[in-house]
Amino acid sequence: MIEHSAEFSDFPEFPSYEAYWAPVYMEPVVQSGERLTIAVVAHDGKQTSGQLAISRKALECLYGESASGLERMMTLALDRAIRFASKGFDGVFSSGMHGITMGRKRSSLGDDLEDVILQGISLTSSLSQIHAEESKSPHDRSTYWKRVQKAMERVDKSLVPHFGRMVDVSIKGSTISMACDYFSSRLAVNVCSLSVDYRGSQLFDAATSKVFKLEQLKDHDALLRHDQRATMMLVVPSESQIENLKPAAKKNFDDRILLLQDMADKRDFGIITVRSSIEGAKSIRELEHQAA
Repeated sequence: MIEHSAEFSDFPEFPSYEAYWAPVYMEPVVQSGERLTIAVVAHDGKQTSGQLAISRKALECLYGESASGLERMMTLALDRAIRFASKGFDGVFSSGMHGITMGRKRSSLGDDLEDVILQGISLTSSLSQIHAEESKSPHDRSTYWKRVQKAMERVDKSLVPHFGRMVDVSIKGSTISMACDYFSSRLAVNVCSLSVDYRGSQLFDAATSKVFKLEQLKDHDALLRHDQRATMMLVVPSESQIENLKPAAKKNFDDRILLLQDMADKRDFGIITVRSSIEGAKSIRELEHQAA
């Protein structure tokens, strides 16, 4: 009998980023026993954030005309939960409203604070996928542009409508609608987040595909009567995450960045790297100002 030892050298690295998170619960009818997860908040020791776990459209389906009032209550509860979490979840949470409570604090590994929050939502809210904004997994970072769009609401609301556009191009007499993550009269930007964990290969393929789509938009630019500046935005992990990789994994990640830069250079695209959705939103605003 031949014994084979397990080979773990190629096993994917776990994310090095760690944060604490907790669900926020609400009883729509106090003391009814019905409890919904309405939000998740997270804190990494420095930054704090949170997100509602139920979409407005889902609330309208469930509660009809009462949806607006419930959403306002949920938003207020989230704001108070974020303030509580920013203190390290110390003490006893009090929302000041009947039926609002917070679950126990838990730790999680992820790519960033937003990733940890989305993990918490997927684990605790069965309603989070009803009319969800993303049809893919909540952890799918190939649709990271939606996070940048949300961050843009804080940076420059006038630019928010340019996200998630379908652009008509004419190819051999046929009109085809192509998706572009951000499309204005000045810019055409596709966004993809790269990871250093097991999703790295999948996300690299997604980024490559988005470069090709930008090329198609640029090739048919004259037919669109626009003169957009084509740019590829890569959301990359923190420097500490990259530096903590094993040599082989770090080289693999660096090689992927170089390949994407080479593809963009050959197509005369701009390419920028950012570390977060808020940094991405600010970069797009800056590109708009430069192109004005």
